[in-house]
Amino acid sequence: MTELDNPLVPDASTPEDKLPEEKLIWEGCPKWQADFGFIVKSFAIMILGLVLMIIFLAKGWLTSIPAMYRVIFFLAISSIGLGMFTWIRLKRKNERYKITNLNLEFEEGILSKTCNNMEMWRIRDIKYTQSFLDRILGVSRVTLYTQDTTTPELNLIGLPKDKRTYEDIKKAFLVAKQRRNVIGMVE
Repeated sequence: MTELDNPLVPDASTPEDKLPEEKLIWEGCPKWQADFGFIVKSFAIMILGLVLMIIFLAKGWLTSIPAMYRVIFFLAISSIGLGMFTWIRLKRKNERYKITNLNLEFEEGILSKTCNNMEMWRIRDIKYTQSFLDRILGVSRVTLYTQDTTTPELNLIGLPKDKRTYEDIKKAFLVAKQRRNVIGMVE
């Protein structure tokens, strides 16, 4: 019988030596409601271009310019609004958060992808924000202030409205700091 098989010999590994199990806190894309104000602005620009075109053509203003060029000008204004809407939707659809009790992965990019990974113990402070419009639309924003040189402040927008995700992130970074003995360090 060897030392490893002997149940009377204490195990050399302590609970502190074992790596903690990774548990998922939240994963997904930001909700579209987080960009509601921007979406409204883009639709307003689209409608403004169409309304101006109808008014200018109906009133006969700018008759010195051929009608085709007037139509193209006002459709260009509308296409700016459509482009804004398309851009923000593509941008948000290609953002992805994966938050676990050990780290946070943030992926972004439409044409090229960038994936950032940050350990929870690097978080210094956390802030939960929910404006009046966010409360109506059912979304929240969490801002992480970190020790990371590449990402000193990370805004997670479009998270679920409840504070559960915020509380889980807060608990995870406090536990991670205790595990790494970071609490009490002077910066």
